Formats: sequence, C-alpha cells, structure tokens
Amino acid sequence: MQLRLMYVIIAVLAALVAALVGSVVTVVEEGRPTAAFKTGALTFAGSLTLLIVVMGALGVVGS
Repeated sequence: MQLRLMYVIIAVLAALVAALVGSVVTVVEEGRPTAAFKTGALTFAGSLTLLIVVMGALGVVGS
C-alpha cells in the first residue's frame, strides 16, 4: 500500500513540474499571466491523466 502511495505522489509531482514548465514557456514567449495559468492547468490535467493511465496499465495503481 505504501509503495502505491509513493508512486501516486511521484505522479502528482511530475505533473506539477510539467505544469510549471508549461507556464514558464508561456511567460517566456511573452504570454499574459492568465494564459500562463491556463496553460499550466491544462498541462497539469493532461499529464496527470496520462501518468495515472500509464501507471494503471503497468499495474501500479488500481485494483
């Protein structure tokens, strides 16, 4: 149980890093802060979903 929780925490942290990178890229390309927030939120949702699906396919999470 603890190992699965660790993998979920790692997935959330990886999704947060992807969202941060997406926001920074938007700001560097002279985007507005609202655009950076939107990009970060979309990147976070997409990457977290992808990570959970991959971990489910590998049998790390789920039943």
